[in-house]
This record gives sequence, structure tokens and C-alpha cells, in this order.
Amino acid sequence: MNRYKLGITYALPSFKPELERDIMKGVADVVVTDRAITTEDAILDFARDANALLLGSTEPVTRRVMENMPNLMALARHGIGVDNIEIEAATSMGIVVINHPDYGLDEVADHALALSLALTRRVVKLDRMMREGNSGQALKETVEPIHGNSSLTFGLLGLGNIARRVATRARAFGFRVVSYDPWVPRAEFGLIGVEKLSSLGELLETSDVISVHVPLIPETRHMLGEKEFAQMKKSALIVNTSRGPVIDQDALYRALSTGGIAGAGLDVYEIEPLPADHPLRRLDNVILTPHMAGYAQESENRLRADITHAVLDVLNGKRPELIFNPKVWEHRAIH
Repeated sequence: MNRYKLGITYALPSFKPELERDIMKGVADVVVTDRAITTEDAILDFARDANALLLGSTEPVTRRVMENMPNLMALARHGIGVDNIEIEAATSMGIVVINHPDYGLDEVADHALALSLALTRRVVKLDRMMREGNSGQALKETVEPIHGNSSLTFGLLGLGNIARRVATRARAFGFRVVSYDPWVPRAEFGLIGVEKLSSLGELLETSDVISVHVPLIPETRHMLGEKEFAQMKKSALIVNTSRGPVIDQDALYRALSTGGIAGAGLDVYEIEPLPADHPLRRLDNVILTPHMAGYAQESENRLRADITHAVLDVLNGKRPELIFNPKVWEHRAIH
């Protein structure tokens, strides 16, 4: 019997924890949920006695959860964002939070650009129409107009690590690239060939494609809503591979269904998974993918190994390299 217990709370039908069990061999028993965990009680029912959790993006790790897990030493996010973890509570309780800040950066950038090009070139709509037997001039007239990239402005909301990679790709495809990010110095925009805009409103009014790349914090929740969609061109397209709640999803649906904007490519949603009966699924001007922008087999394997080794460090009393809340190490208690 090992000394510790590691719970894996994200449920994927094909997930096999051999890698995690091999890393934790002789140190911790590894248990994996067989169903989606989306509530506080579900976390506690599954792993109340765990010393560490490997988390997805939907499990709400609140102060209440942590207070009812007396053995908890580490929380590791399978990815970058930690918005489902109450960080201040974890830090105050001596719990180490782990994430992987450079996971899937190129993959997300590729996915954002792929969604953008699929929208501007009407790829999905053309595919559907071809499968329905349409062809020739009638099909062409249905999807017109399609504009060349060099005539379009590609707007980036945020200019962090992923957005900069998207910028490089978009410029290579001929787009004019602009961005709004008040926290990034002007010189950094110039270094990567991106035009700095002075306000969110200017970005909305200027861009033909807007790709969202901001973290989910109180200030960015519903950053794009009714007012913002009204400022966009009716021909504009929006892509979101960051966090779902950055966009007011009800307002987005109204804009898409009434012609307020032309289309959207979404990998993230306010509620995940996107409910089966959600009206977004019925719109033919929306491309939907299931929060997989960061996925590639190679990056997935590296992510799993890195965060599991980081948890192992914590269990062995070592400071992990991938620590999100470094202040915790100053006063944490080893259980």
C-alpha cells in the first residue's frame, strides 16, 4: 500500500493512467474517475481522502472542497488555465497549485488560425452543401462574397504567448494583423509586425476576424456582449480558443442568428460540454470544436508527464518547477 493517493478527476473514455501510475509507482496510488465531475460534491465523493488531484477545466475546486479534503497537498491543472481553482484559498491552506504555462501554445495557435480560415473561406458550409448535392454557380452564389486574406484585417484581443503565435501565422497568410492589449508595450507589437490599437472599440470596429486570447478573470468575464457585437462589422467573424465566459454566449447567439455578425468559430463555451440542445448547434454560420485546441498526441504526453512529476515533487517534499502559487512554499505544511 502506497503512502499517498492521487485522484484524476477528468473523465475521458479513452484515458489510460499507465503513465501516471508508472511515475507514482511506490509513492502514490492512482485512481481515475469514470464519469464527468462538474460539482463540488462530486469531487468530494470521488476523492475526499486524496493527497493530490489532477484536474481538467470543469471541476470547481472551491474553498469548501479544499476544507473538506484534509489530506490535500497539491492541485495540478491538466493545461494552462486555473480559473476553476480558488487560488487564494489554496495558498492560504498551504496547497500547491500546479499548471503547465507552455502547454499546447503552438497547437492552440494553429487551431485558432484553422477556425479563422475555415470561416473566411466558408470551408464547412461548402462541404455541407457539396454533400447535399449542390455544385456549380448556385453553390458559389450562396457563399459569396469570399475575400482574399490581403484585403482583411485580423484582430487579436490580447497579445500573450498564444496570440503572438497566431499573429505570426496570420501575417504569413497575408492578413493585416492588429491587436488591443493595454498591458503590452508598443515596441513589442512592432517586433512581431502587429499594429497596436488604442481601445477595444477600435479593435471591434476595425477587424474582419477577431481572435480572442485573454485569460478568464473578473474583468474579462462577458468582455464581449451585446454592446460589443453591435460595434463589429456585420461581416465580421469571431474565434474563441481562450475561455468560454469571456463571451456572453446568449448575446453571441443573438448576434449570429440575426445577422449582427457573420460567423463564429468556438472551441470553448460558458458551460462545458456544450449542452446537446444548445441553439448554437443549430446555426450554420458557426464552427464548433470540443475544447481540443491544445491537443496533439506529443504535447499531451509531455503535459501528463510534466504535471505528474510536479505532483511527485510535492509529495516528496520538493518545490516543483511548475508551481503556480510560489508564495505557498513559504508557509505550506507537509502532511
